[in-house]
Amino acid sequence: MLTLEQIGIIVAIVVGGLAGIYYILRIYKEIRKPPPEFILQRFRESVQKPVKSNWSIRILHPTKLIEKCRVLYDGVRLPWWDKETPYYERTIFKMGGGNVRIPVKIQKEDAEVKILDGKKTLKRIKFKDITTTNP
Repeated sequence: MLTLEQIGIIVAIVVGGLAGIYYILRIYKEIRKPPPEFILQRFRESVQKPVKSNWSIRILHPTKLIEKCRVLYDGVRLPWWDKETPYYERTIFKMGGGNVRIPVKIQKEDAEVKILDGKKTLKRIKFKDITTTNP
């Protein structure tokens, strides 16, 4: 026959094990969560602000929120288009969008474009392989 103390230990082990399994499954689900899908386009448009630029990259209609969206162009942060003072991170809401400008001095066809959400890479692609569209 089990004593009350032994039953308490068994219950604690079972409850602790179940809690551990629950948290491991939550972590696994978060790690395995697929990144948002979105449309990526490039377009030619000459502008002077926020930087002198002839090309822009557009992110359109993500299937999920991109909370800290950043775009790197061969490792250089690209500024978002909608303010006179450059800024390099923004939220893109589900089914929303945004454009970044490519400074003339760094623009080249074989540059690697990296789309990030915080530190997580969502997509890597060569600039020349991005679909060209109209502004």
